[in-house]
Amino acid sequence: MMRAQRGYTLVEIVIALLIGLFLLAGLFTIFSNTRRTSSQQTGLAQLQDEERIAMSLLNDVVQNAGYYNTNLYQSALTAWPASVADAASGTTLAPGQAVSGTHTSSTVPDTLVARYATTGLDNVINCSGSTSTLATNYVNTFFVTSSNVGGNTVYTLNCTPDGNGNHAVPLVVGVQNLQVWYGISTQPGTNNVDTYKTADLMSAANWANVTSVRVTLTFVNPMYSPATPTQQPQYVYFTRVIALQGRTGVVATAL
Repeated sequence: MMRAQRGYTLVEIVIALLIGLFLLAGLFTIFSNTRRTSSQQTGLAQLQDEERIAMSLLNDVVQNAGYYNTNLYQSALTAWPASVADAASGTTLAPGQAVSGTHTSSTVPDTLVARYATTGLDNVINCSGSTSTLATNYVNTFFVTSSNVGGNTVYTLNCTPDGNGNHAVPLVVGVQNLQVWYGISTQPGTNNVDTYKTADLMSAANWANVTSVRVTLTFVNPMYSPATPTQQPQYVYFTRVIALQGRTGVVATAL
């Protein structure tokens, strides 16, 4: 006599489906977390690279401010006897002035200008990272711009080696703010920095007395999420103090 065949009951099928859905949900969560972690690590690595590039260029350029061929010129005034209008920053460098800039507020990006003269044989780079085989006067200007890309605001640190904004080169994306303080000495006969001032507080005598420059770059944090604002800060700040080699007794050379 044939025995009746018995299949799965509806309850057993439902339980199996629930177990399957639970396992799939777990796999999806693991996949989502792994993808988010990978994206954050990539963003962090990119942020570190951008910070390194930006600070390296700023350091290499600013430290050479005031550099000129001492075999040809006796002083900065003889090297740069005329004033120069810098259109990219909106400032005018006085005769002999090597450093300049602008400051509006802590929320509006500053501009930073560093002037020096290369001989064509010293391999001193300009702010775009290139060199010239000819004797060249550089008026390197750093500034931040913003643009709309796909509905998002993109901030970029730019530079122009000749003060002409039309010749600007984008350096690093993600720099939202550039703040600059100029280190000077208030004691006569010494280059020891005891005061830092923003550009709007600098006098003509102060500009001729700049020994170091303190730069702070504000980057957009790639790991910040508006949905969880307390987990990561929205911005990351990097600060560096750059000594002017001509003022600290060191001969300017390309790094």
